[in-house]
Amino acid sequence: MGESEERHIGDELCRVRKACRLIRSCSFVAMAVLLVFWAIVIIGSMAEQVSSGVFAVSTVVYMAAYAAFTTLILWNLTMLFQEVVKGNPPFSQVQADRLQTITIAIASLAYFVLELLISFGFVYEPDPSLGFGVAVNDGVDVPTININFGMLAFSAIMYSLSAIFRYAALLQQLSDETV
Repeated sequence: MGESEERHIGDELCRVRKACRLIRSCSFVAMAVLLVFWAIVIIGSMAEQVSSGVFAVSTVVYMAAYAAFTTLILWNLTMLFQEVVKGNPPFSQVQADRLQTITIAIASLAYFVLELLISFGFVYEPDPSLGFGVAVNDGVDVPTININFGMLAFSAIMYSLSAIFRYAALLQQLSDETV
């Protein structure tokens, strides 16, 4: 490999690290904003429920679980790009585990299941004392099941990417041992 080719590769690596640093920062900021938002929403919801005398634990649990799953996903995306910023190989067993079993795919699947369980049998009943009605589920007054196919697809994609990352890590290890 020539000197100019090595310099070109070095320049490209520097650009990729800068892009990964930006993505890492954006993921971290999004996670921080999300945490503050959910803290305000959960505390506000609890305060409203306490003041009204009707406390629905399921609502608070759902919001806390949703916040935990999305925070976990964003934190691991942040750590995924942090490894590249540090100069560690992006295709490694650690990164594959991060995408698959540690959190991203599993947290996404758990969120999908949580949403499915919460929506099962849920029908919104407006409070007639408010003086207005609300149509939920397209005006259907029977329970419906909401399935978040987007989160299910995201979970499947992350699991698939983990297999690709694992395969790339094994190929790199084989290449390093051969040389």
